[in-house]
Amino acid sequence: MRVSSIDVGSNAIRLVIMEIHQNGQWEQIKKFRAPLRLGTDVFEHKSLQPETVAELVEVFKKIAKLNKKNKVQKTIALATSAMRDAKNKKAVVNLIKKTSKIKLDIISGQEEARLIRNAILKSKSNHFHNALLIDIGGGSAELTGLYQEKILFSKSYPLGVVRLLSIKNKKKNVREYCESHLKKIKNGRHQFDVAVGTGGNFDAIARLKLSLLKKAPQTHLEKSELLKIQEHWKKLSVEQKLALGLRPDRIDVLDLAMDLILMIINRFEITKIKIPMTGLKEGSIHDLLA
Repeated sequence: MRVSSIDVGSNAIRLVIMEIHQNGQWEQIKKFRAPLRLGTDVFEHKSLQPETVAELVEVFKKIAKLNKKNKVQKTIALATSAMRDAKNKKAVVNLIKKTSKIKLDIISGQEEARLIRNAILKSKSNHFHNALLIDIGGGSAELTGLYQEKILFSKSYPLGVVRLLSIKNKKKNVREYCESHLKKIKNGRHQFDVAVGTGGNFDAIARLKLSLLKKAPQTHLEKSELLKIQEHWKKLSVEQKLALGLRPDRIDVLDLAMDLILMIINRFEITKIKIPMTGLKEGSIHDLLA
């Protein structure tokens, strides 16, 4: 069976097409990413603006063509924080369905956290039974505490990096805003062995470990390494950052992502981070197969 999984995030739209074999193994057929930042509209104007809606419709038309070309049998399309907050979300969802025949479901922060947790628990790198799961997107951050795969807490916070960029552009104190939400976390003083980071920001930082520190593996990051990466990163010009192969729409938010990650792991006294390179798209496929 061929499955197309679409993640309509606040910073970009991502697609992965997978061939699911009878033995349960997956084979990636196609990946696609459209750098359409829905969060900028929503966090500034509360709604998606007409030109952004038009771009989004074109993205879904292209995805529909990719699905047809690759003989996709099942499509899962999920939208997260920006679409959750958009006042005109119903009209946009209806327009996407009309123009591309793809049904877009807007999921809650709790559902988003559940699907990401699904992906992590089923990933081949699952050697953590006492972990804080951190997913940082464009509009929200999902934090889940796990102990022997039992959920201690799981909540979505409005701490996505595009949202934080909007706050920064309004000359507001981003650190104070983040701390005001992080202090609400009640973890019963539980000590976690490791943090597990998902989302494009963690994936980008993993690549920077190799390019800036010349160290592997990219799936493991020490707090000390993150601090060194941050130190190097702040000294680079925009041109030097682009030369490292990162996308322009990642470069302007990565500082905020690093600051937020450090705030979170410092709060929980965590020094080790695992980066399994999986997330919502994979979690939704696991959910379908289950």
